[in-house]
Amino acid sequence: MMENYEAPWDLKGKGIILPFLSRDLIPAEIGFFSEEDSSQFSGGAGAIMLVSYESSNVGPYFELLYIPGNFKFRQKKYKRITKIYVSSELSVEHGRKNWGIPKELADFEWEENDKSIQIEISKENKLFFSIDLKKHFFPFPIHSAFYPITLLQKSDSEYLTTQFRGKGIGHFCSVNSYHSDKSHFPAKTEISNVFLPGIYVNPFYLTFPVAGRLEK
Repeated sequence: MMENYEAPWDLKGKGIILPFLSRDLIPAEIGFFSEEDSSQFSGGAGAIMLVSYESSNVGPYFELLYIPGNFKFRQKKYKRITKIYVSSELSVEHGRKNWGIPKELADFEWEENDKSIQIEISKENKLFFSIDLKKHFFPFPIHSAFYPITLLQKSDSEYLTTQFRGKGIGHFCSVNSYHSDKSHFPAKTEISNVFLPGIYVNPFYLTFPVAGRLEK
């Protein structure tokens, strides 16, 4: 039976959302911006996310991503992932192909118990990111309808737009420690003065539909 790597993808797993209010101006090297990114960036709410996908169209994998904030194109605001690592070569290949998401391959260590989560991420045997989080246990529902997000990602000759849909059970979490080699992934202090409470979501269910296409 041939695997279906094309969109839509249905994913299940658990993850951490670290929302923040971004600086109005983020230097290109800190935000991992192209010249085009810098010209479109307009600040606003961004997020760092860490995800453990239990199931997907390409099987289980881990993910770390950075959304700096809003990008304006033709008078509309979109979100954009400017840096993202995953643990699956298939996810790299088909994430780029299906949605223009600039995935890179990395190695993940994810340790979790009832009270905390420790994650380490390395590339070419060099650790570049680590985080230690404390879980809190007041549950609440999460649904993408409360805060719809549309991604605008770049391919060679066009933009790909994706409005993903998801739901899950959230819990607040707090960051005990956060370390990042800024040449690979942003340091917290460089991208925002204001970090909002973290959210640990377990489980979540997510659908990435077929991307829309816009001419540049």
